[in-house]
Amino acid sequence: MPKKHEQIPPMGEHEFVELIRTLHLPRYAELPPIDLYMDQLLTYVEEHLRPLVSADEKLLTSSMVNNYVKQHVIPTPQRKRYTRDHIAYLIAICLLKRTFSISDIKRLLEAQAATHDANRAYDFFCTTIEESLRVLFCGTVKSDSLGSWALERSEGFAFALKVADAANLTPERRMAISAATCAANKIYVEKCFELSILGGAFAQPSDEGNGGDDD
Repeated sequence: MPKKHEQIPPMGEHEFVELIRTLHLPRYAELPPIDLYMDQLLTYVEEHLRPLVSADEKLLTSSMVNNYVKQHVIPTPQRKRYTRDHIAYLIAICLLKRTFSISDIKRLLEAQAATHDANRAYDFFCTTIEESLRVLFCGTVKSDSLGSWALERSEGFAFALKVADAANLTPERRMAISAATCAANKIYVEKCFELSILGGAFAQPSDEGNGGDDD
């Protein structure tokens, strides 16, 4: 794990696509079994999410965590230690805040908590964002399902997951899938620029020819 403020060597397009192909966010049962102090918490989240965002982005700081507590987005820690629930919340928040406001994230989390246990809601979100990234970058999915909902295999690159019997999804599940899809598309667009996936699309026009004025 690179130290705080240490620059991470940039990835190439092929390397990043392979990272997405095997991407695995820690599931609830895989989160640390012991409570973490703030520095440990920040290091853990950084380690698992940094490859998905730019090296200079402030992913999570102690001030951010304290603000989420004050805004009642995450529970108050006991004796300054953070549980699995805190870690699960913060991983989801770090990915969602890049697209949604904190107030909207709070409502999303409350909607999920009202209908599903934290471990089920978190694991569902992890699978959804992983597979959303895979259809964008790899043109395929790795999992056969999102929770109890079967995933249809994509025939090439897609902008959203195909869920079997999607009409029967609960509103809470639809919101979770939509939110994860937005977060994944945000990552995709950023990485297109960062990794020059667009190739010469933004190359400066040459002086030769009519420069487009005669179109």
